Amino acid sequence: MNIEKQLIAQCIQGDRKAQLRLYDQCYSYMMSICIRYCKDKHEAGSRLNMSFLKVLQHLGQFDHTGSFKAWVSKITLRSIIDEFRSQQKHYQQHVYYGQLSQEMDWPSEEVNHLAEETDLDHLLAVINRLSPMDKQVFNLFAIDGYGHKEIANMLNISEGTSKWHVHEARKKIKEALMKESKTTSLK
Repeated sequence: MNIEKQLIAQCIQGDRKAQLRLYDQCYSYMMSICIRYCKDKHEAGSRLNMSFLKVLQHLGQFDHTGSFKAWVSKITLRSIIDEFRSQQKHYQQHVYYGQLSQEMDWPSEEVNHLAEETDLDHLLAVINRLSPMDKQVFNLFAIDGYGHKEIANMLNISEGTSKWHVHEARKKIKEALMKESKTTSLK
């Protein structure tokens, strides 16, 4: 994503045509982030629009020393997480997960084999079927590279709960891929 300084300056000044050009240039990248965290394209589009509004509101804070793409990514993720937090307050769940062993019962050879035989779109569809919290924590951990402590702080959960959600997501993904693998091998 190569964004010109002049385009950013025009957007800051309120030039609607420049803002539309910026939206068009950022759309694909921002949508790829939103779709990972949302249950469908409609919700992803809504989150993208809220995120882009925040990008426009804070565009004056972008200092051009770092990557514009990374800056947009951070705002998009924060916007999605903020929305998730506000929804969490309405659907507060009180569940005790206990201690989670650091060992995941998912041998790497098995994961690699299943992943190699699964195309990316199919794998994303499997991830998309996870519960909203499992999906969000898994995406933050496995795809975006955040640690459990960071995830816990972002989502206002404990580190143990973050680990539990990653464990559950991996287990569900593994089960789905193995089930589908067995189904296709029987044909």
